[in-house]
Amino acid sequence: MKLRQTKKLTALLLSLLLLASSFAGCSEKGNGDPADAPSAPTAAENPTAEAEEAPETDAKLSCTVPEDLKLDGRSVRFLHFADQQTFNINVEEMTGELLNDAVFSSNQKVMEDLACVFEHYENGGIEPTKLTTSFKAGDDIYEIVYGTQWKVAPIVSQHIFANLNEKEDNYIDYEKPWWYKNYIHETMADNDHTYFLAGDASPDVFRRSSMMILNTDLLADIGRDVNDIYETILNGDWTFDKLSEIVAGVYIDGNGNGKHDVGDTFGFASWTRSDVDHFMIDCGVRGCSRDEEGVPSITFNNDTTVKFVETLVDFLWNNEGSYYVEGIPTFEMMENNQVLFLCEKFSRLDMIRDMQTDFTIVPVPKLDSTIENYGSATHDDAVILCIPVISANVKSSTAVLEKMGYYYYDDVMPNYFDVILKNKYRRDSSDAASQVIDLIHDSLTTDFAYIYNYGMSNMMLSLRDLIGVAKSTDFASSYKKSEKMYNKVFAKLLDSIREGE
Repeated sequence: MKLRQTKKLTALLLSLLLLASSFAGCSEKGNGDPADAPSAPTAAENPTAEAEEAPETDAKLSCTVPEDLKLDGRSVRFLHFADQQTFNINVEEMTGELLNDAVFSSNQKVMEDLACVFEHYENGGIEPTKLTTSFKAGDDIYEIVYGTQWKVAPIVSQHIFANLNEKEDNYIDYEKPWWYKNYIHETMADNDHTYFLAGDASPDVFRRSSMMILNTDLLADIGRDVNDIYETILNGDWTFDKLSEIVAGVYIDGNGNGKHDVGDTFGFASWTRSDVDHFMIDCGVRGCSRDEEGVPSITFNNDTTVKFVETLVDFLWNNEGSYYVEGIPTFEMMENNQVLFLCEKFSRLDMIRDMQTDFTIVPVPKLDSTIENYGSATHDDAVILCIPVISANVKSSTAVLEKMGYYYYDDVMPNYFDVILKNKYRRDSSDAASQVIDLIHDSLTTDFAYIYNYGMSNMMLSLRDLIGVAKSTDFASSYKKSEKMYNKVFAKLLDSIREGE
C-alpha cells in the first residue's frame, strides 16, 4: 500500500532544507510549487537551460481548501481518546521538543488560515461512552473525534458518524498524500460510505504500525552482517523461512538450568499475543475480499491462512531460538543482549530511545516468496478520525482536517519520520537502513475484518488463542466451529453500516 512516494518525500525534505531560513508555513502552493524553490538560472547563466524541461508544479502537495474559507473565530471542538502511548495533538505551547513544537506550529497555522480556535476535550480513556451518550441525547458537543479504532469502529453500526463520502459536503481530498487512501478504503463497507479517516493528521496510525527490531550488536556477535539482511529485504526476499533460519541459530542456556526462561539468549522473543495480529496481517492473511462495488465478504478460510497458522506455530513453538511467554521483559532482555529480534510497533520505540544496545529496524517478513509486498499492520489501538453525524459543522470540520493533514504532512511527519526514526532512535545511519524504513512506511496496511473485529465476534483475533494458547495448526476445524456465527454477525454488521446516510 503506497502512502507516499519516496521520491516525493525526498523532494519535500530537500526543499525544507534549502528553505530553512525562509519557510513560513502553509502556502496554498505547497512545497512542490516552483515558486517556493530557489530561482532557476536563466539560459544566459546556464547554457543547457534551454535543453532542460522546466519543473512542473506537483498539485498533490497543495492544499485545496479555499483560501477565503473562514470560520469567523468560532471554536472547533475535538474529543480525544487516549492511553499512555497515544500521540497527543493537543499541544498548548512551544517547549523546544521537536514534535511538540511541530504539532503546535501546525495547529496554529490551521487556526490562522481558517480563523478558528481549537477546543480540546479528553475522553478519559478509550471507552466511547461520552460519544454515544451525547449522540443519544442529540447534543452537538463534539465536531471532530480522535477515537481508538477497536472502540469506535464497531459503534458505526449505530449510525453515529457522518458519511464523508459526500463530495458536496466535504473538503477531504483523498488523492492527497497525507491521506492513507487504501487504509481508508478498508474501513468502508462499500464504495459509497466513508465514516473513518486515517492519515498524517493522526500520526498514531503510522506510529502503531508494525516492524521488527533487530539487535545489531548480537547480530555481529553471531557473525552475521546486517547489510546482507538489508539486501535480502530490499530485493524482496525477506521471508519467514529466512527469519526462522537466523532465529534457530541463536539460543544460549544462560543460567544452565536446561529450560527456556528470561535468563537465556534467544533469536526471537515475544511478550504479547497481539504479535500474532501483526504477523498475520503483514504476512498477507486477510479476513475479507471485495466485489466490484467494494462490498466485503468473509474469505478467511483459505490456503494462505492455513499456511500462516502452520508457519507461525512452527516458528513460535518448534524453533529452539524462539521464546514466547506473556509479559516477559523483552526490552530489558534486548538491553542485556539476550534477544536478536522483537516484533514491535513504532510507538514503543519511545520506550527504548536511550537503550545502549545498538539496533535497527526491519520489516516483518513475508509468509513466502509468493507474497508480492511486505506489510506493516496498524494495530487496533490506533487513533482514527471521524465526525459525529449530529454535528452542525460537518463540512467545516473536513476543512479543518484537510488543513491539518496538509501541515502535518509538511512538518510533523517529516520530523517524526526522518529526524526521529531515522536518526535519533535508529543507530544505523546507512542509506540501506533508511531505504528499509521507507519501505516499511510505504507498506502500511490493514483489513476490514481486523478493523471491525470486535463487531465480528473476534474472528481475526481467534488466531491469538489458536496459535498462542492451543499451539494448534488445525485452523480449518477451529474456524468451522464458529463459521455460522461469523457469517451471521458479519451480515448484520455490514447491513447496518450500509444503511447509514
